[in-house]
Amino acid sequence: MRPWWAPPPASAAAVLFFLLLLTPSVVCQDDDGEVYSGDGSGGSIPPYLAPALYGRLLNVSDNLPPNVTKKLEFCITDVKKEVDTAFNFSGDLTFMNNCLKQTSGDLSRRLCTAAEIMFYFNSFVDSGGGKLFLRPNNNCNLTSWVSGCEPGWACSVGESVKVNLKETKVVPARTLKCSPCCAGFFCPQGITCMIPCPLGAYCPVASLNNSTGVCDPYTYQLPPGQPNHTCGGADVWADVGNSGEMFCPAGYYCPSTISKISCSKGHYCRKGSISQASKFLNVY
Repeated sequence: MRPWWAPPPASAAAVLFFLLLLTPSVVCQDDDGEVYSGDGSGGSIPPYLAPALYGRLLNVSDNLPPNVTKKLEFCITDVKKEVDTAFNFSGDLTFMNNCLKQTSGDLSRRLCTAAEIMFYFNSFVDSGGGKLFLRPNNNCNLTSWVSGCEPGWACSVGESVKVNLKETKVVPARTLKCSPCCAGFFCPQGITCMIPCPLGAYCPVASLNNSTGVCDPYTYQLPPGQPNHTCGGADVWADVGNSGEMFCPAGYYCPSTISKISCSKGHYCRKGSISQASKFLNVY
């Protein structure tokens, strides 16, 4: 059985992300799964908006179909605990509020749909868990490669377009208002949308290392010939062997995906920790 601190395999992650999109939601989403997050005008962000967008993440495990739960049990000891722990952001929605402000309320138009999420994780599974290269799609291909196709960046579908997050087959045209991925999300190279990082990950906005040319703490570089392009957010999430830089580093714990705290004296923190553990056991 997989220990609780080990990252879930990509195939399980794909199922979990897909389930998040199909979970019944709350305010600000209609019956078709369309979510509204403002008009992009940069006005004030309603305080209820972040909880509304991610209200669907609450009690996700209660909505797991029995056949899916059975499929996940071969690699996850406690499916309910794993899902609730990894994707329940209800305790701290700071990363959501920050992103809503950064995108001027345009967040919902930048979130990956079910089709895009499955496209990403299926590409990883098809590669056999090796180096991940996404197949060409309607947004990122040999004739169309906007800045949002670069690692750590994402784009919007436009203000007049309603995004159906439940859509499982068609990838929406998403090539407008491209900008760096928000902290707390990851934006893979080859698609133009954002996926939330799971708890246990640490996903800050990257900074350019002038000595190596790498966008730290990740491993991608800026595209050549584009001096105005900057480092974006995280760009990949898979198993720890292929995306180790995404996980909260050993010696630290990350109570949220945008917060990294040094382990205090008398405690230890494994890689991917969301809290610190005491080194000492109570002896009676």
